[in-house]
Amino acid sequence: MSTPSTSGHLSGESFRVDVDRRDDSAVVRLIGSCEMLEAERLTECMVTLAQESMKVIAVDLSQLDFIESTGLGAIIAGHLRLRHHQGELRLVGPQKPILRLLELTRLTQLFHVYPSVEAALAGSR
Repeated sequence: MSTPSTSGHLSGESFRVDVDRRDDSAVVRLIGSCEMLEAERLTECMVTLAQESMKVIAVDLSQLDFIESTGLGAIIAGHLRLRHHQGELRLVGPQKPILRLLELTRLTQLFHVYPSVEAALAGSR
C-alpha cells in the first residue's frame, strides 16, 4: 500500500480514505461505505500513520455512510498502535446511524467524538 505523503486519497468503488497530514497530526476522512474488503486498506493506513508518531489522528466520519465491524476494527487497530506511540485518535462528526453504532458498541466510551476537525485537532469539545 502506498500512503500519500502530504495529502491525497486511496480510492475504491464505494469507499475512499483521504489523508491530510498537518505537522504532528493527521486528518483521515472516510467517505462512502467501508465494507470488509476496504477495511484492510483502512487498517494499513491507520497503522502507517500511527507508526509515524502522530500526536493526533482525527478520523472524520461526517461523509461515512456505512461501516462494518471490520472497519471499526481498523479504527481500533489504529488507536492501539497510536496509543503505543503516545498519540490519540479522535472521531469527528459521525452521522446519526454511525454515531448510534459507535454508542451500541460502546466505542464512544473509548474515543472522544468532536463536532469538527478543528475542534478535534485542538482537543476542545
